[in-house]
Amino acid sequence: MGWLLLVALVGALVALLVALVVVVLPDGDDGDEAAGVAPKAPSSSVTAVGDSFAASRRVFPTLVPQGEVAEGQGYRGARCAAVRGVSELEWKEPALQWNPIRAGWQCERTDNNAGSVSYLVLEYATAAQARSVVEAMPAAVKYPGDKDGVPFSLRRWVVPDPASTRMHTAHQVISFPGDSARANYVIAVSRRGSSGAGGAPRPSAQDEVIAWWEEVPL
Repeated sequence: MGWLLLVALVGALVALLVALVVVVLPDGDDGDEAAGVAPKAPSSSVTAVGDSFAASRRVFPTLVPQGEVAEGQGYRGARCAAVRGVSELEWKEPALQWNPIRAGWQCERTDNNAGSVSYLVLEYATAAQARSVVEAMPAAVKYPGDKDGVPFSLRRWVVPDPASTRMHTAHQVISFPGDSARANYVIAVSRRGSSGAGGAPRPSAQDEVIAWWEEVPL
């Protein structure tokens, strides 16, 4: 009988130890709750990524696509694509290659209809960088102005087509040094078309970039 009692005691001790292990080391996710520790939330690194193009959408709602999209429609049906580096820009103007951009939009009109103007909306890290880009641009014409209550500075020039005096490319660059919301931005407008000279039809490409800026609302 003594050995039976001993076996019974050993069995009871083993059962007690197993129960203690289950309590102290619970299995699965419920263990954190049993220990009074809140379970870890799933990582939100994907949803926490900020939209680096949100600021440009806010200050230029007419020019760039709205909503968190990388491509969309801009002003007058221009096809706009988000760009993150100057190497992505098709216009290889040296002044645009010197300073990195924070974010930007490349908007193109590929048809040849009147007013088919292409443009860039580029955001720089500082107003000083935006200003240095503009100051490095050519300028046959430059002047300050005011549009919809927003002060701006404009430079305009044309590049003759080497193959024909009847064609040229007109460029216009706008900056906003006096406006706190847009001081970090540069808008560059381009149009390859008629020179308006030597019997070339009007409006000229330069007329079209001038009209574009006069008509576009901010």
